[in-house]
Parts: sequence; structure tokens; C-alpha cells
Amino acid sequence: MYPTINLDWLIPGADISLYFLAIGVGFMLAAWITSQHYQRIGLDRSQTQDFFIWMLIIGVLGARLMHVIADGFMLDYVNLCIDPMQFDGKALRSLEPCIANAQCLIEQENGADIGAICNPEDGLCYAQQDCFRPFKFWAGGLTVYGALIASITFAYFYIKRRGWPFAQMIDIAAPSIFLGVAIGRLGCFFAGCCYGDLCDIDALAIQFPEHSQAYQHHYDMHHEALSQQWSAGVHKSLPIWPTQLISSAYNFVIFAVGYFIIKPRKSFNGQVILSCALMYGVARFMIEFVRADFRGSAFGLSTSQLVSLPILIIAACSMFMLWRKNKAKKED
Repeated sequence: MYPTINLDWLIPGADISLYFLAIGVGFMLAAWITSQHYQRIGLDRSQTQDFFIWMLIIGVLGARLMHVIADGFMLDYVNLCIDPMQFDGKALRSLEPCIANAQCLIEQENGADIGAICNPEDGLCYAQQDCFRPFKFWAGGLTVYGALIASITFAYFYIKRRGWPFAQMIDIAAPSIFLGVAIGRLGCFFAGCCYGDLCDIDALAIQFPEHSQAYQHHYDMHHEALSQQWSAGVHKSLPIWPTQLISSAYNFVIFAVGYFIIKPRKSFNGQVILSCALMYGVARFMIEFVRADFRGSAFGLSTSQLVSLPILIIAACSMFMLWRKNKAKKED
């Protein structure tokens, strides 16, 4: 896990988040590829620059909004503003009670997932009050589905308003969208978020370092197993599924299939985006079974699985109707 990259060689004391670097690189590469194809249908670069900038803004806002509302953290954000002491306090590494905020701050600066405020009454560290945390997307908490739904909805109205061919343009952009997601998922791996559940297949399992999100999860939920591993001299998380890398891989596959196979052979507008949506919906639904990070749930399914189901139904029905319409047109 490498959450940041040091840029002392360029700017003294500067670090950059690999999570946001991956998202930025993914977006710029997707926008560049899409822009090249848009020029071939008569849109010049100046016409699409504003469109891509707005897509980035709306995508980030949608990703953050869905995280805040649907990932099960709404009450946490409310408590963080009203009374952070409602959270479970966290002990210092030494397990000694804290007596001053400085003790919590030192451990936080050293990478521990611990609050900055010491409560001398119980000797535990708590999060600092922050009413603006829901708006701080750079602090973590973005959902791919939120970005996709918000940006595609915005794109529909933006493109229609300008009289551009929406179905053709969204088909052009579809594979590149998932290329961007694939690169962004590598950022999740570097940040240690979106981690997997316990894995007993040695050839696939990975371990994250001490104080990573996965490690903290195992400290809370699998303390005995983690203690046994510590006794053996292994100061890492328990072996888990590499869900971030698996997610990145299937998004690269969706890009490759959409760009090199479906797009050159498509028989009707909308076929590429709907095919990519079907592939993503199935893959996302399946990977959720081996993810362990908390991201909201209902009826035994995660939020992303619940979103995947209507997307799969809508995409499949739309694909069938467009296929029949195209077939009927050819027969006439």
C-alpha cells in the first residue's frame, strides 16, 4: 500500500495522493481517447473541452453524493458534526490511556487510523468535530456508480441541448469510461480502500501493511487471528482477496471488449454502452461478495449490488428493444 508519492525532488515537502493521481490519469486518458473519436464525427476540441470538464465535476459530485447517502455513513457524518464522541474511541498502540491530544495526533501522523482528540475520561482517541466532512471528497469516499449515473445523466441533457447525437457519442465514450475506471481502481489498491474479505487461496491472497484499513478491520473483527499472526512475526493484515486488482482487471477487459470487438461491429446506436453496462453490472455484482469494507447494505446485498440489479434489467431490456427495432428496420 502506497497512499502517497513523495515529490521532494520537484517541490520540497510535497506529497501527492496516488488515489487521486490514478483517478486523474484515468479520466484524462479516457477523455483524450474519446476526444480523438469525437473529432472524427465533426466535433472540434474546443467544443468538447467544456463538456469533459463538466463531466469531471459532475462525476466527482455524484460519486461523493452516493457515498454520503447510500454507503451507510450518513449517520456517521451527522454525528461527526454534532457529537464525535458518539463514535467508538480507539486506543493508542501501547494500549495505555491517553491524557492529551498530542498523543493521538502523533499516532495519527504516523499512519494510525485514530482520532485526533483525546478523551481523558476513558483514555481513548476520538475524531475531531467536522461539519464539512461530507463535502471533503479528497478525504476518501467516492462511489463508481454515483459517478457513472450522475455523469451520464448530465451528458444526456448537455448533448441534447447542443443538438449532438447522444446515442452515437455515448457509444464512442463507453469503452474509455471503463478504461478510466480500471486505472482509478489501481488508486484504490494504493490507498488500501475497497479491500477484500479473508482469502485462503495463497496464490491470490494479498496482505496490507499495519495501520491500513484492512488491518484495522481485522484488528476489530478478527483480533485473535491477527494476534496469532503477530506472534509469528507477521505485522500485516490477514490474507485477503485482491478486490481492487480484480476490479481493475475486469474493467480493462470491459474496455478491450467494448473498444476492439463490439464498437467496430455494432449494428445499432446504443449497443456499445448497453453491452458495457451489462458486463460491468454482472462483474460488479459478483465482486461485491468478496469485498469486506463497509459500504451500506439491505436485504443481504450491498448498495452496489442493489444498484446493479436495475441497471442490468434496464440495459438488457433496452438492448433487446433496440435489437428488435434494428432487425425490423432491416427487414423493411
